[in-house]
Amino acid sequence: MSENENRRDVMDLSGAAPEALTETAAEFPAENMPVNAPRPSVSPQEGGYFLNKFLEQSETNAEEAKAEEEKASNGAEAAGEAPESAEILQANIVEALKEIYDPEIPVNIYEMGLIYDVDVDADYNVKIRMTLTTPNCPVAESMPGEVELKAAGVTGVKSSHVDLVWDPVWTMDRMSDEARLELGLL
Repeated sequence: MSENENRRDVMDLSGAAPEALTETAAEFPAENMPVNAPRPSVSPQEGGYFLNKFLEQSETNAEEAKAEEEKASNGAEAAGEAPESAEILQANIVEALKEIYDPEIPVNIYEMGLIYDVDVDADYNVKIRMTLTTPNCPVAESMPGEVELKAAGVTGVKSSHVDLVWDPVWTMDRMSDEARLELGLL
């Protein structure tokens, strides 16, 4: 038994008769047989050339990405992309939050009544109070983070913070008429 532990499950064809190999090969179509094509070779000089080109391209892409990022951050301030008022920014955030759907119910979280409050201060910092249908909700750990990222992605928002609250408790009374209609409750 110890002899078999060190052996591999490989069929040894080195001592097989040539006719046994041709019989096996005859069972398969010619296009499925292995081809002994020559492998391409690259000299060390050519390999170094291609590596240097690859590294130059990576550095160029990194520099372009950094320039684009700086342009975007400076351009947002210079172009006046900030909303005219906190009320407009709040409306834009609500529209963004309507894109997040409860994974178990085909209704967005805003229409479900899970968002209690969207508060925008004078510096365009956003604070969102929200709840979930139940503390045992499967997305209890991920949903607040998703809401925070979605709000932070709205143009003009400097920062966002989500408070997950359980008081007042969510009830079906918080659902909008659209959500009730979607769920067949009207």
